[in-house]
Amino acid sequence: MKNDSDLVSHPVDRGWAWVILAASSLIFMIYVGTIKTSGLFFVAFQEFFHAEASTTSLIPGILQIIYSSASLPILTFGLHHFSVRQMIIVGGFLGSTAYFIGFFADRIEIIVITHGVIYGMGFATLHGPAAYLIGTYFDKRRALANSILVAASGFGGLVLPPLYRYLMDVYGLQGTMLILSGILLNVVALAGLLKPPSLFAPKEKVTIEPRYKIVRIREINRGRRYSPIMTGKKRSISLCEKAPSSKVEHSEGWGSLPHNLNSRAHHSSTLSQSLQSLGSSDAIYSLSQTELEAPSTNREKKQKILDITLLKKPLLQLFLFVYCFGSIGSAYGHIFISPFARDQGFTTNDISLLISITNMCDFLGRLMCGVIANQRLMKNSSLVAISQLVTGATLALCSVYRPFWSFCVLAVMYGLFSGAIFSMTPAIIADFVGMENFRTSFGILILGQGFTLGGGAPLLGYLRDLSQSYTTSFYFMGSLLLVSGVSLLLEPCVRSRQERMESREEKSEEVTLSV
Repeated sequence: MKNDSDLVSHPVDRGWAWVILAASSLIFMIYVGTIKTSGLFFVAFQEFFHAEASTTSLIPGILQIIYSSASLPILTFGLHHFSVRQMIIVGGFLGSTAYFIGFFADRIEIIVITHGVIYGMGFATLHGPAAYLIGTYFDKRRALANSILVAASGFGGLVLPPLYRYLMDVYGLQGTMLILSGILLNVVALAGLLKPPSLFAPKEKVTIEPRYKIVRIREINRGRRYSPIMTGKKRSISLCEKAPSSKVEHSEGWGSLPHNLNSRAHHSSTLSQSLQSLGSSDAIYSLSQTELEAPSTNREKKQKILDITLLKKPLLQLFLFVYCFGSIGSAYGHIFISPFARDQGFTTNDISLLISITNMCDFLGRLMCGVIANQRLMKNSSLVAISQLVTGATLALCSVYRPFWSFCVLAVMYGLFSGAIFSMTPAIIADFVGMENFRTSFGILILGQGFTLGGGAPLLGYLRDLSQSYTTSFYFMGSLLLVSGVSLLLEPCVRSRQERMESREEKSEEVTLSV
């Protein structure tokens, strides 16, 4: 039996698929890595615009809300009408535009719009479509490819902050934003390497034989009664279609030589008109897809753009809960480690070292997830569940972190295990609902995550103000991670329930068809 990769025309797990992965990784390193430097710009915006922390904190909050709310329509309706490459090109222009307008900003409110709304919209047009494209080009090594893609963002968060800090010291905040506007345009150039799978489809040469009918008319002025002429309805032809063969031209029905030349001139004129109507390559492609398409293709059932019935699947319900609530601790832990260390009396240099350790271990941890998943040492869901449990236990032990070396242990453990849920999400979606439902499922997950992350950050800050310590916030994040990890361990029971539901639905359909 052939594998799925043998039934598709584009390369899977080989050839150009690795170019797709390399280009997507560089895009993530630039675009998502810039988001990971938000803490650096947070302080710079406060100093330059003399803004309060509450106003400046709106930037990452609005970015997350815009990204989450826009991802679902982009992954469903957007990719239905546009290719992944087109969407990422739009995202590159939006990101560059955000920093270019920020160069002229004189108020923090303008930065909230540019870096929150515009950059968040660009992130939505880039993140989900790139993950979907990786899923189409990789099958057996999909988990490894997704981990490399997500690890690239961690690598960008490691190497870009020193570069941006140097640019700020030399050119200032406004000069740095202008330079970043040009750097982000590299996303547009890299998107040119993201070939759609349809470009690898073999081009079949389709020849349509011209259909004519002979009509005999009476000629009064000639010596003979009838003279055959060729008629036919006017139509467009493809560029590979040939003119009528000489065998037809010299048949008995063509009459005299002048009539033969007039007929050939008529065909030449028709072909010229058809070529003039094809003003661009898009028109030629449209012609080949509509005029020359097999009739059976038009009768194929179209896939739903937005299939909300996926929410009835127990496996998706389970992972939706894990992804929404487990992401709070996995996403915000590294942000609150710095102020937690400051409350313990550590210096700025010590905090910078903790950030570097966390980012380095995050990069290594995401790569490790891909290697483990690629070697199939355990199931993808089990890998994420264990990572969630370890991360939750690490944060829940926050009360014992006092000396600096203990904070280093916190940074190492959190960095190694917290990113597993993000790097393995595309592979888990493919395992739970299949790649044919990837776009809608991923959009639903991101939309749900947007609500929890949008409300999670203010809640964590409120807990800190209420208790005058970040310990309560860490307890809250750790408990959510522990609950999500235990829930994901129940995946075999939930899968068996989903299989029973699907079997009952199949039996009911069979009974309906038999009746």
